[in-house]
Amino acid sequence: MPIYYLCFFIAIIHLIATLSYGVRIAGARTGKVAFCLSLFNILVLVSRTSNTLLTPALSKRVESGIDTGLTDGLQHEFHLLIFSASAATLLGACLIPMFQRYVTSVVGAFDRFPSLPRMVKYALSKPGLKALGASWTVPSKANFSYLAASHRLPWNIFAMNVIGSALLATGVLSSLYAGVYAPDLRMTTGQLSAVVNFFGTIMLFAFVDPYLSYVTDGAARNAREGDTRLRAAVFGMAGSRLLGTVLAHFLMIPGAHMIAWIARVIPA
Repeated sequence: MPIYYLCFFIAIIHLIATLSYGVRIAGARTGKVAFCLSLFNILVLVSRTSNTLLTPALSKRVESGIDTGLTDGLQHEFHLLIFSASAATLLGACLIPMFQRYVTSVVGAFDRFPSLPRMVKYALSKPGLKALGASWTVPSKANFSYLAASHRLPWNIFAMNVIGSALLATGVLSSLYAGVYAPDLRMTTGQLSAVVNFFGTIMLFAFVDPYLSYVTDGAARNAREGDTRLRAAVFGMAGSRLLGTVLAHFLMIPGAHMIAWIARVIPA
């Protein structure tokens, strides 16, 4: 499979993951926080599943490179994949205001037909696509007004989001590329990606997600002050996610060396 197809798929994965932040704003504004969080989990699940489906294609690419001895271009291709993730994350951050408006209109339509398949049908129908066009907007300066009070920002949460995003962005790639350094153990190195992704997932869902849920509930209770804080938190999360994908460039090769070393020291 051409590398540009893989770049496209990875870009879609990270675009969806970044846009899912906008679902929280829609939940706070509609008052349907629990329902919108369910939509958020669906989007995250799609992102995680797509990432899993891409792994065999990337694994086959590494296997072919090792068998033919043509591994010089793999590092460049893997960095290109991470760059695609960064570009999609940046695009998703810019589209969050439009996406949250669209989700707000779609969630409102759910009251007329409380069925997820029918809601999806509405979202893809002519009225739904018309609502998508009407939702077009660009990020406002008001989204960053809360950023002025830097002492009130959850910098520790943002740092965890950077680390967790970096681990998830590079976990599979580093594990597969470790097969270049330990070709006789490339099956073991590939399986170690689950360990890296586990730590990244724990970082995001045990520390980052509860904070966002807390801020979302606050915005639902106090729309005036809470909405500004939630928007700042969402864009802070999107920005820290972008930094995480950039950090993944620097972690990929050292991570591959470490994973190859771990594969060698694991008892048989």
